[in-house]
Amino acid sequence: MKKIILLLICLLSLQVFSQKQDKSVAFDEPEGWTKLLQLKNNNTFFVEYTKKEGINVMLFDATRKKISNGKLPLTIIQDKLSYYAVCGVYEIAGDLVIFYQTSEDKTPIMVRIIVDGKTGKLKAEEKIAELNKITMGDAYGAAFGDIDMPDLQVAKDPESDYYAVIRYNSLTHETNERIEILHYNPQHKIINKAFYIAPNNKYKYTKYLSAYVHKDDYVVIGAYAFNTKKSGGEEARFYVAQLSKGKSSFVQKELSYSDFYKGARCVFNYNTVKDIINMVIITDAEIIKGNLNYDIVYQNINPTNLQLEKPYKADFTKVNEYYKNTMLRKDNFSGMVQGTIVDKSGNLLVIYQNTTLKYGNGSGIAGTFLGDVALVTMSPEGKVLNTAVFPMDIYLSGKHASFNCNGLRSGLRPADTWQDGGLANQQYFALDVVATENAEYVFFNNSQENMGLADSDKTKTVKMISLATAVKYTLKKGAVKKEYLLGTPKDKKDNEFCNFGSSDYNALTKTYVTQVTDPKTKKTSLIWLKLD
Repeated sequence: MKKIILLLICLLSLQVFSQKQDKSVAFDEPEGWTKLLQLKNNNTFFVEYTKKEGINVMLFDATRKKISNGKLPLTIIQDKLSYYAVCGVYEIAGDLVIFYQTSEDKTPIMVRIIVDGKTGKLKAEEKIAELNKITMGDAYGAAFGDIDMPDLQVAKDPESDYYAVIRYNSLTHETNERIEILHYNPQHKIINKAFYIAPNNKYKYTKYLSAYVHKDDYVVIGAYAFNTKKSGGEEARFYVAQLSKGKSSFVQKELSYSDFYKGARCVFNYNTVKDIINMVIITDAEIIKGNLNYDIVYQNINPTNLQLEKPYKADFTKVNEYYKNTMLRKDNFSGMVQGTIVDKSGNLLVIYQNTTLKYGNGSGIAGTFLGDVALVTMSPEGKVLNTAVFPMDIYLSGKHASFNCNGLRSGLRPADTWQDGGLANQQYFALDVVATENAEYVFFNNSQENMGLADSDKTKTVKMISLATAVKYTLKKGAVKKEYLLGTPKDKKDNEFCNFGSSDYNALTKTYVTQVTDPKTKKTSLIWLKLD
């Protein structure tokens, strides 16, 4: 009998120990923009960008013990974070690499910050790219001429440590110098570079859209070349172009869209199972009674030979059946693309969300209502395999960006002022989607009141993150299960919310890490969860 009791005590001790290892020590609630990253050595980085203290980094080992903590001793950036963009946060050659965009005398520059993946100490800080100096006239032209502001971006190969830096000099007068690709190896050395030029140099403006890097072999980009009324008439074309190893110019193909669009944008999703790029293009948007309506097209591309498959659009028949018959909504579902991922079978998962803009006293956008959500799973050929629709009602200040999940997943933090509360809301009120071999998961923060409602009930608008708690929707074998991520709350005031916009998923270990905050104590911890 004593042996049985001792065995039970040991088992209970192991369970408690295991639970402790899944949660970090508590620390003060972060004030800045944050990002988590799990490394291949099972260490976890927590990165915080603050206005007053620069960039702070914590490193946790495989047992969830904090082994390093402190402010990075940066000399180029120092603590000057009043205006900046984080272009990406990646693991490269076992280290944490932050690509950071800032400005020197109105000249955009990119700084590469390398932090040791074993010690959490700064290894290198180097300026690796810059653009032309921006004048007041340039800013005016961008604001009123439908031209992007100059930008520096990064794309990393999802299967290796090769990456590319994109110099997007959108306002330069030389049309053949608007987009330059710098191809890097894992040792951070440039192995190729070239300017992209649209065919026949026919169009005055060229917009960079997205990029995919394939080891040292090539870089594929998406581009949108156009003329405005003043530059020769509204005409435009989409292109995909490849810069191969040893080449100094691009090979390119024209896509089958010939209309003129404002605000065209896209993301590349690399499908490892089918060896294709799925290009998701938002070609146009119109606002009807504050609601944003998009035209979204899907284009599959063979990245090696640039062969184009027939484009397609998502079929919302199943979504609208549930939306109208079960959720009792009057209109068909319509929403922006929040995020896209490819699952283990090579299917594309797209998460859409209803979006309504709220305007202030002037013509500016005061805030955004984020409404009901639809998750659509499509085969590589565009056949809808599965759908899930669920209610949501969130209000955040400022304008909410499309492809928000994609940007947050790569560590992107757009350049803007620190007073823009909408940027913080894009992290705290972000949806996060994970696909494993056996299920799909959607994470977000919601109120306890809304969690108790049926899908057909009217949800209450969530406006404060401190009144929300973390929830998880699990989609498995056609069924949807909703539950609290951290266990059923004890009472109405028992709310613990997560920063899902900073989260990271390690497919090799099936481990999901996020940060959870108790609004009563204003303390935050990291939690690591195993997903089926």
